Amino acid sequence: MPSEGVLALHNLRTVYGDFEAFQPQLTALLQQGGLLGDCIQVSRALGILEPFTGEHIPPEAIQIQGANYRETLIANGLLSRNRAELVVLEQIYGSLEALGQQEIYLVEALTGFALWLRRQLGKERLICSEFLDDAEQTFAGIPHQDLCALTFSDASFDLVLCNELFEHVQDLELAFRELARVLRPGGRLVATCPLAFGQAEAIVKVQRNPSTGELDHLTEQEFHGDPVRPHAGSLVYRIPAWDVLGQLQAAGFSEARMHHIASWKHGVLGSDLPGVLVIEAER
Repeated sequence: MPSEGVLALHNLRTVYGDFEAFQPQLTALLQQGGLLGDCIQVSRALGILEPFTGEHIPPEAIQIQGANYRETLIANGLLSRNRAELVVLEQIYGSLEALGQQEIYLVEALTGFALWLRRQLGKERLICSEFLDDAEQTFAGIPHQDLCALTFSDASFDLVLCNELFEHVQDLELAFRELARVLRPGGRLVATCPLAFGQAEAIVKVQRNPSTGELDHLTEQEFHGDPVRPHAGSLVYRIPAWDVLGQLQAAGFSEARMHHIASWKHGVLGSDLPGVLVIEAER
């Protein structure tokens, strides 16, 4: 029988409007993070229920490739953070049918999440892209988009999904303005990225020198895996923090909030935190 602490992480969903609301909960959440190993044992025994589809994924169909369960708990091609995003989308839209009625822009095309969405929703109202500058091979049929200079018309989409990209964007405030521009009134941005969740302000690692135009590296260079550039990887400019919510509102979003999803039922588990933080902003 799971312990009381593990049972509390059966399907935990909390929404925060700012760091001040989150900070008093941080110590308790980090303590809950110590239960992740026990939560994994429950998922290994029972399997998980995929959000939206309700499909039961048996234990033998789950892959666990390391202790950072946000990235390494894989089932049906989806990572833990992908399922956290689906939990938030299910809260917003209620059903796959309703989600499929939205005009959606997904800022990725080569991932398991992109494949899952195309399989579930089809291609009629779903546009996927990649940033193809300096791509290490040719990707036929995949459109190139720069988040700081999107080619879409104003108010083109009801929903933009943007995962693990904000840390790689040189001018994040410009990117947020572009995302607000292409969303319709009432449209939503739902996103994940690595977060410095214990602080209000981002960790800036690289910035452009306004005098020389060169990049100034403020810390040791960090690169993340990138299917478009598998050898070089993608440079990390910053680790966003809670100030991302204020930046979104300054860029034209009416509201911005942070969802914390922790659920061994749905296979949404994290590393230090028990779950995954998902950004939602409404135009």
